[in-house]
Amino acid sequence: MTNDTISFQQGALAVFDQDASGGETGAISRFIPFRFNPEDLNRELSVEQAQGQGAQPGGGGSDGGSADQGADADSGSLKEAFAINLKFDLAYREERASGNMPVKYGILPEISALEDLLHPVESETDQPSDGSEPTRARGRRPLVLFVWGERRVVPVKIVGMSINEQFFNGQLYPTRAEIDVSFEALGEGDARDNTRVSSSLKFTADNRRKMARIYLDTTASQGANINLPS
Repeated sequence: MTNDTISFQQGALAVFDQDASGGETGAISRFIPFRFNPEDLNRELSVEQAQGQGAQPGGGGSDGGSADQGADADSGSLKEAFAINLKFDLAYREERASGNMPVKYGILPEISALEDLLHPVESETDQPSDGSEPTRARGRRPLVLFVWGERRVVPVKIVGMSINEQFFNGQLYPTRAEIDVSFEALGEGDARDNTRVSSSLKFTADNRRKMARIYLDTTASQGANINLPS
């Protein structure tokens, strides 16, 4: 994970298309920088109970431990979900980022680019044919990396959006909007078949441990005077 290709002063979504098997198709296919960095990042971590763990029928809880095993990190997988609020305003569109984007469309291009992440990537087999094929194979949704600063690059799937278009021009194109985007972080199961997912998970995990160590190293002396029962 190189630090010289992305500006870490601005949050962003880096998007990679995937082939039919879920494999990578190369470099970033789309890059969606946040016009304004969200003021809040709401994260929720939970341990998902492993299959077959928990209280057993008729066990009566005699051993006192079976019901708690499902909420243990050794027997369940860690899940992370988070949400952000993205704001778009035509009046504050940066000149260097807008390029030749027509003003007459308002911010519909930005909204559409985000919304498109919920749809499967169109492949060659999805293109219209001569009509002889009654069905077409469904493509896969793109792989999305949530880039938040220089130490957090999280592979995610987008599970929902709430789009609030607020003002419109004369052609009814929105000129201001707020979009609540909900994510679920991908896990080790997704990393088995995708090296970009595994490298992103490792990158973020390594940096999490570094940050934790900074805190723990500075507070170790504070626990020296605490007498715990043996």
